[in-house]
Amino acid sequence: MTDAETARMISSRIAAYLTAVHPARPNPDDLAWVIVRALNQSRDRTAALPSDGERPGEQQVLTLPDQDDGARVIVCVGEFDQQTLHPFRAAGLAATADPTIRRVVLDVSRITFADSSMLNEMFRLLRSSRLVLVGPLPHSLARVLELTQAGPLFPTTDSIEAARTL
Repeated sequence: MTDAETARMISSRIAAYLTAVHPARPNPDDLAWVIVRALNQSRDRTAALPSDGERPGEQQVLTLPDQDDGARVIVCVGEFDQQTLHPFRAAGLAATADPTIRRVVLDVSRITFADSSMLNEMFRLLRSSRLVLVGPLPHSLARVLELTQAGPLFPTTDSIEAARTL
């Protein structure tokens, strides 16, 4: 097995672990988060990561390693409003700029708050590529989607694996 194949297998297992665990506030020392963060840094995707000045656990945007299936998985944790949206915006811009990415999978299950700013970024991603959400949807995001009647525009699945196939 080549190094690339080994890394792909490990990242797939990490993604499955992160999907299964769904912590309300992830432990920043959790080995899976540390590995994903290191993989992101090694692939020059540091724009999608929280800066050292941010408090761990408050907000995180992690881009899981690509699996050569045309999907980019972005995991959002914490609160997202106009003031804290930059890491998510940067991850989305990187995904839409990559010509090999045909689908963006957005795991929103660990978001504790999202407002219309988050919805605007989701619309931008939807215009640029196929966007699939991984839920369950947090209450605040579900409320924004309900108020704007935009819910039907965003297909939602229960797992990252299911979202990759839509």
